[in-house]
Amino acid sequence: MKRNPGLPLLLTLFLFCTQAIASHEASEPSDGTVKSFRWLQDPLPLDAVSIHDKDGKEINLSEFEGKIVLLNLWASWCPPCIRELPALDRLQKRLGGEEFSVVAVSLDKDPQVARQMFNERLSIEHLELYIEPAEQIGRFFPIDVLPANFIIDKRGRAIGMLRSYADWDAPESDALFKRLISGEM
Repeated sequence: MKRNPGLPLLLTLFLFCTQAIASHEASEPSDGTVKSFRWLQDPLPLDAVSIHDKDGKEINLSEFEGKIVLLNLWASWCPPCIRELPALDRLQKRLGGEEFSVVAVSLDKDPQVARQMFNERLSIEHLELYIEPAEQIGRFFPIDVLPANFIIDKRGRAIGMLRSYADWDAPESDALFKRLISGEM
């Protein structure tokens, strides 16, 4: 019987990946709501972080200072990401404006794939499409789990993170962002 020389490597990789997933669930449990946000003890300054808009123009996250931002990192190959984008679009419609914005950043290598998913398949109407390679955004944010969501305060600092899907249509979601906008949190 001939042995497959790649099988031990494949099994090792499988065990490593399942352990990483299990430890993520243990360290960052999520119930699918905004209650699962982890609040950072030391806010993370983001003035050095840039993303690109749908036309390729570079935008620094500091341009959003003065508003609360929900930064959503997603990819077209990620089913939970695709599931939550329409709800994020509705959240932007309900609360978006001078004091709040949802910033959805695709990590897809091919911007055209992101555009098709965003505009054609999902018909996103209220969100702007931003694109940034995973290698770049991963220097600032943990992206080993998608979707990844980060709350950025009015001073341009990441103050909370949720590396999981959340129900952005739930009343608790609106209440959280309204408290953040008003400065109650």
